[in-house]
Amino acid sequence: MKLFILMAALTATSLAACSNPQNTSAKTTTSAVQSAQMPASQTQNGSLSVKGVVMHYLHLKNALASDNTNEAATAGGELQNALIALGKESMNAIQKKAYADIAGDAEENAAHISKNAGNIKHQREHFQSLSEDMYDLIKALGTSQALYKDYCPMAKAIWLSETKDIKNPYLGKSMETCGQVKETIKQ
Repeated sequence: MKLFILMAALTATSLAACSNPQNTSAKTTTSAVQSAQMPASQTQNGSLSVKGVVMHYLHLKNALASDNTNEAATAGGELQNALIALGKESMNAIQKKAYADIAGDAEENAAHISKNAGNIKHQREHFQSLSEDMYDLIKALGTSQALYKDYCPMAKAIWLSETKDIKNPYLGKSMETCGQVKETIKQ
């Protein structure tokens, strides 16, 4: 009887895996960390606050989209602090590795943005790398809110947004609607 139950469980698992094909063209690190995602409710306990990191990133994105270099500097500093404070004790091994691979660069880019009020071009250069890191971090750790991965062909860059409406942080008010939604991220 135990053998029958074991075979039934294996068959059900195999069928479920076959009916849910994954995109194999995704980056290896992204697909590896996606398989280890925690539900969003688990990623926000204790000192782990993905929600706070996302909030400060969006604040930064919106400041750049409004051409507000001083507000971008403030948001960059807040984001750097949130990334440093992000608790690793609640992460599993794969998430810790993904975080370790991303955090240093993300913190450095946020610091550059915070220290360069008045130089929006430099802030936007660092925002480009920061946005790629944030995308990977959100895919690894999950989030409780829907986000949109946007792409601007003029800047050849991505960013994350809380709305489907395009507000381009790379071109600001000069071409604020340049771009398109490439992916919806829901956890």
